[in-house]
Amino acid sequence: MTRVMCSRTLYAGVFTLLLLTLCWNHLESVEPSAPAGARKLIDLRNLEELKTRFNQDKGTPRLVLLLSPT
Repeated sequence: MTRVMCSRTLYAGVFTLLLLTLCWNHLESVEPSAPAGARKLIDLRNLEELKTRFNQDKGTPRLVLLLSPT
């Protein structure tokens, strides 16, 4: 490899790293947006909270997830 080719390869590598760094920083600063009408998941502690929340949303589709850490 000639000296000119090594220099160009080095510049291309540095440029690529700089571009990737700028893209990565931009992606970290953008917050994901939720679809219109979407709600966040709610961590309920007891059955009474579930009943209250469930009855508040009368007439709309509901999804109840039962998750266990084990």
